[in-house]
Amino acid sequence: MHLRHFALAVSFLFLSPFPVFAADPPPTTQPLPIPRAEVEITPELDAYYTNIGIHIPLTNQPISDVGESDELKVYSDLFRNSLTPRFLLLEASVFPMPVLGTYLKKNNRSFYDSSGFSDDFNLIGSITAGFQEPYSFSLFFGDVVTFVKPGEQRNGSNKGYMGYLFTFADQHIKNNQLINDKSLEIEWKMKGERNFSDEKLNWSFRLGTKIHDNPDIADVMYLGLRRSNLDFKSSALSWLKNSSFDFRWDFGLKGAGILRQEYIIGKKLPFKNYNMALKLDVGMIWQNNKYYSGGLRDKEGDRFTFVFRPNLEF
Repeated sequence: MHLRHFALAVSFLFLSPFPVFAADPPPTTQPLPIPRAEVEITPELDAYYTNIGIHIPLTNQPISDVGESDELKVYSDLFRNSLTPRFLLLEASVFPMPVLGTYLKKNNRSFYDSSGFSDDFNLIGSITAGFQEPYSFSLFFGDVVTFVKPGEQRNGSNKGYMGYLFTFADQHIKNNQLINDKSLEIEWKMKGERNFSDEKLNWSFRLGTKIHDNPDIADVMYLGLRRSNLDFKSSALSWLKNSSFDFRWDFGLKGAGILRQEYIIGKKLPFKNYNMALKLDVGMIWQNNKYYSGGLRDKEGDRFTFVFRPNLEF
């Protein structure tokens, strides 16, 4: 009897349907929000070129990140997107050393003249040469990319630009003297700054024209190339590393040929422990006598200026 009851109980246990438990649904993952381009303010301090810029996006697309891509890829990406401007950049710039040169020549002429070693060479003039405005205001339309290195804190703007630049100024510097002149520059420009802890790279390529309100200053079309590299991993004796060049050619719009040529090369001595480098740029600027006319024309003819720019780079 007990055996029969036990058999029935076992049969009932195996014949009864087991409860079915539904598997838990996989957790739903929310897509990460796409970062939007935002208004950004980027200041830059330098003895020769100090500026503050405001980046204003014209679309909702984020700034493209090209990371540590080589220079040629960066250039090609910028060129491909520059035909449809996606960003607006407003920039106010001041050039401290050239401003100091004009101040010393106007307010402390004896000290300024004492730095001259001959009629053709003045040390203050050489240190402050190469800048034709004390300050300027710029408007840029084009494409922007950013350089992000994983695991590294951003230093500087770390951005590349390509597009159309309009620059306004109301003063002109000639031989460290200020001249009233409203000028407008219109140019197609590519520039960038890639600033990592072990390397800093700056470059600029521009093609444009400059129109002066002052009739005694020639209107020109110009071509400019600039590249600067600071690499804490490389020797100061390296050919391209820890070096710089800045070339520019100005051509008269009224058929006067080449009116101005600028050739400046530089070398840097890096100190990795201090995250800085000693920098020295040297070169020359040749200026055709036809660059100026009327009361601004140089009576001595074409002018050569030796460029000597010691500086610190961080």
